[in-house]
Amino acid sequence: MNSSGTKTPADDEVLRFTFRPRLQHPSFIVGWASDPGGVSRLVAQYLVKASNSRSFCQIEPAGFYSLSGVTVNDDVAQFPQGRFFCNETGDVMVLQADEPQSNKYEFLSAVLDLAERHAHARALYTINGITSLTPHTAVRGVSAFFNDAGLWRRLRQFVPANMDWQGPPDTSAYLLWLAGKRGLPGASLWVEVPFYLSGHEDFQSAEAILSLLAMMLGRDLELRELDQLVADQNEKLAHLQDDPEIEEKIRTLEEGESLDRQEQLELIEAVDSALKGTA
Repeated sequence: MNSSGTKTPADDEVLRFTFRPRLQHPSFIVGWASDPGGVSRLVAQYLVKASNSRSFCQIEPAGFYSLSGVTVNDDVAQFPQGRFFCNETGDVMVLQADEPQSNKYEFLSAVLDLAERHAHARALYTINGITSLTPHTAVRGVSAFFNDAGLWRRLRQFVPANMDWQGPPDTSAYLLWLAGKRGLPGASLWVEVPFYLSGHEDFQSAEAILSLLAMMLGRDLELRELDQLVADQNEKLAHLQDDPEIEEKIRTLEEGESLDRQEQLELIEAVDSALKGTA
């Protein structure tokens, strides 16, 4: 029950297991369905595919999503969902989920219940894209913040803990805080996404996170398929140089200078046109 006496999803069984795998203190990676550049979703999908993982549990959506969250593609309803996957060795677990629209505490508590009680996860990693003024021609910067000093000391050689941000907590920050309260070490990884790619899939930013995760987790990830997607996208974006005005705007960003609102909109429109059919 919540403070008003109303029954919440936490009062019911919200974790529905298809089967119960033998998990070996896995690293737990959380990918959300929507963020700038689709980075979180791309990383989670790639990890599941690359490790030949299987879905073993889902979070019942009732109470966490409104009907407005349902979309219809090709006459098929697409409902919000949260699914857990694990690989054969049981040392990696991935959550692919839409962010809850209501009862967020109960949703995240259910996620951590599984991670803590069933999986006995060793560490939690949330993946996030963050809109940036960096151009697509630049190396994507990755930052992180941690809920555990020991984890930070082990991983600081891979990623700087240099985020400086204030505001209401997003879902990843809230999950990381709750994990810390339970004693589950965690890190929230944030990768720069050029603002004009935030509405598209930014494969280069996803690859930056995956390469980092491979080093942090000591795993060998095959990224050739993603390499090709990056190359294909960059080839399309290279045609932006055919327009001197657009090329000048990108050069301005490369020099660390900003664009005014109108210039940003013009660049966004040019990129949308260059990537037409790939969003």
